[in-house]
Amino acid sequence: MKRKKRTSLKSSQKIINEETYLPDECWESIFEFLIIKEDRCCLNSLSLVSKQFLSITNCLLFSLTIIENPTRLLLGRLFRRFTNLISLDLSQFNHDVNHLLRKISRYPLKKLTSLCISSNQFPFPTNGLRAFSESITTLTSLTCTHMFLYNNELLLNIADCFPLLKELNLAYPLDHNQIHYPAFLLSKFRCIQHLTLESTFFLNDQQIEELSLLHSDLVSINLNDCWKLTELSLFSLVSNCPSLSEIKMENRLDLNRCYYISNAICQVLRCCKITHLNLTRCSIVNLLGINFLVPKLEVLDLSYTKVDDEQLFVISKNCCGLLQLLLKNCANITEKGVKHVVENCKQLKEIYLGDIHSSDKTRKLCLRHGCLLC
Repeated sequence: MKRKKRTSLKSSQKIINEETYLPDECWESIFEFLIIKEDRCCLNSLSLVSKQFLSITNCLLFSLTIIENPTRLLLGRLFRRFTNLISLDLSQFNHDVNHLLRKISRYPLKKLTSLCISSNQFPFPTNGLRAFSESITTLTSLTCTHMFLYNNELLLNIADCFPLLKELNLAYPLDHNQIHYPAFLLSKFRCIQHLTLESTFFLNDQQIEELSLLHSDLVSINLNDCWKLTELSLFSLVSNCPSLSEIKMENRLDLNRCYYISNAICQVLRCCKITHLNLTRCSIVNLLGINFLVPKLEVLDLSYTKVDDEQLFVISKNCCGLLQLLLKNCANITEKGVKHVVENCKQLKEIYLGDIHSSDKTRKLCLRHGCLLC
């Protein structure tokens, strides 16, 4: 009986396959709906082919960007059509954001987790966000870049509206003359794991130390282009945030003439969980000249630094788990240094050299070790 059942199952699958098979002529007819007659290099949306395709594609749209001011009727149609939205981008919307957020709050977007309201929108849409948060309680990611943000009322309102935020992007604030950074305000965001403060020019080491003490659960932080920060900020972050796996301090981490940074900072790096370390344009001679041991490090970006072959050798011996190494515009690197890294980092998959010349012999050596040189 079991054998017959198996045969029956195979037969039914064969029938289904035959029924769902479409000849080329049918597919050509479908493509005719898609091809734009005036420009046969471009295609219309799949949703124009049939009601079935329309239904399928509606479920596959997860992100929506609103640029023009939609009528209530159009907005309703959009949200009834795309029921699986998880991300909403209003950064290019140049009308009344408060009004738009209040209109959006009338619709049950039960899966929405991400909202972007950036790009020079003034005044800050406090009332709209309040109405939005009362209706949509699933938000975990908020982006508010290029805005005037750093005052008590605004940050407290955001924290009160969205208590479950895990990702917060406050990059490129327009508060250039802020002197006293309200680090305690960010403590109101109790669930934050990913924080972006890129180009927050007024940030200094003391403020980052306060921030690290208030957010010990941080997993990643982006401090690119925060030009007042030094190695002390890195020390605070890796000391106080044990879960950190990525720190971006591009253009900022300057260890020139920092004679007392040696064993202390390396002890912290040795114990932390950092997997991605970006030191682009940083002067890192003092750090690399000692025992640079970061056991979980997988991606290291040393582009535009003064790193040389000897320092690469130290890295290759102490960071054996490296998967990717970026060395763009590192003028002191030769093929000897590349060879050290490839031979000592057995898991290495890619070395990016940019304009640095590499011979065929070196490329073949890398390939033999399963590493791509580019």
